[in-house]
Amino acid sequence: MNRLRGAGSYREDEFFDHLHRGECRFGVDVSGDVIDEFDEEELAEISEKIGELGAVLIEYPSVACIRELLMDVLSGISGILDTNHGELLDYQSALLIFQRDPSWDWRSGGDEIISVANS
Repeated sequence: MNRLRGAGSYREDEFFDHLHRGECRFGVDVSGDVIDEFDEEELAEISEKIGELGAVLIEYPSVACIRELLMDVLSGISGILDTNHGELLDYQSALLIFQRDPSWDWRSGGDEIISVANS
């Protein structure tokens, strides 16, 4: 969370916090409520990989914006990235994909991503 808050102009708000970074504007939910959207099997898989967890939901305006943000804030830490489109990727694997294929677009619909990390 410290990295995310330091990644641009960060403002806390009642429902979603707001992160402004250059031309990109993000909605950030740090409540952890998004964990309720995971089924028991997903939670068990994530917990097995990283232990106790906390989650952050990030709404983003474009793949380019979220890719740049994630490359800056995820480097060197561990956690799981849920693309919200059927993939659970550990942070380092996601960063490698971003580096190898800058045009990679995991979306098939909505524009949000969930970051689950050790709390």
